[in-house]
Amino acid sequence: MFNQKLLTIVGALVALMVTTSVTPANAIYGGTSAAGNPIVVGLLVSQNATSAGCSGALVAPRVVMTASHCLTRPAEGIWISAPGTDLRDITTLRIQGDKYFIPTTFSMTSFPYQNDFGIIILKSPFPNTQTLEIASLVQVNTWMSEESSVIHVGYGCTALVESPPCKVTSPTPNQLTTVFSKEVPNQFDSLVKGTFSATKISVDKTICGGDSGSPVLKEVSGKMIYVGSQSSSNGAGCTKTCNIVCVATQGLPSANVELVESAFRYVGAVAPSPTPTIATVAPAAKKTTIICIKGRLTKKISNVNPKCPAGYKKK
Repeated sequence: MFNQKLLTIVGALVALMVTTSVTPANAIYGGTSAAGNPIVVGLLVSQNATSAGCSGALVAPRVVMTASHCLTRPAEGIWISAPGTDLRDITTLRIQGDKYFIPTTFSMTSFPYQNDFGIIILKSPFPNTQTLEIASLVQVNTWMSEESSVIHVGYGCTALVESPPCKVTSPTPNQLTTVFSKEVPNQFDSLVKGTFSATKISVDKTICGGDSGSPVLKEVSGKMIYVGSQSSSNGAGCTKTCNIVCVATQGLPSANVELVESAFRYVGAVAPSPTPTIATVAPAAKKTTIICIKGRLTKKISNVNPKCPAGYKKK
């Protein structure tokens, strides 16, 4: 259980370091409280743990999506907190992991991690949980090109540190609103295009250690769409090194459709289809006309790609 005095001291230090008008939060640095959020969960090392090393998204009653690099112990060695709860309250429902689904292309041989997306199946369902819709790759690419707004939510660090990792994570979830990035820094050139999204972060609005696996959500027509799980950043791991704007990456379920379908089949459910996008009607192909001759006979042929009939030659 967190010592109340320690939390008070940490809060005071954070207040001293932040010079912006943003009220410092206890988790995602520069964010606001996400208590009661129905999606964000903490990944716990035991049923009675009071802090989380990673976060995740409860996208269906028995399905949690997170970062693969968070899944380093057997599935039964991870417990999932009820969404949006204070982890210090060990009377809240916690459910044990049953099975992992991890992409075959996921790799931790070098950083940043390739295809850093994973799924935890729970032994029993959380009650009153709705299945989230999942963003399609088309949507993700569109939002990135438009630098559209996006929400990060998770359990994470309480203060900036000189170098990662931070030591204290928040027992309560927080969130921040930022934007997708259409520019991907060359630090991520090793990642396969189309397997991740990128969002802008900064020192006073950042994703911190402990927020790995945290959900990235997009609000569309008043409902939340799941985009992906927090994977890595190029300088703002709750440190003071990201002076202006850095970029964080997220592993995507939409880049692992077969994996998602396998996970949902395992729990006897149908995988949610990506949110439908507005269909783009392609312009009608322009027809052209040619004249074909055969002796004294002539024919006009109109088509997209007109060709003369057998025995005729183009005039």
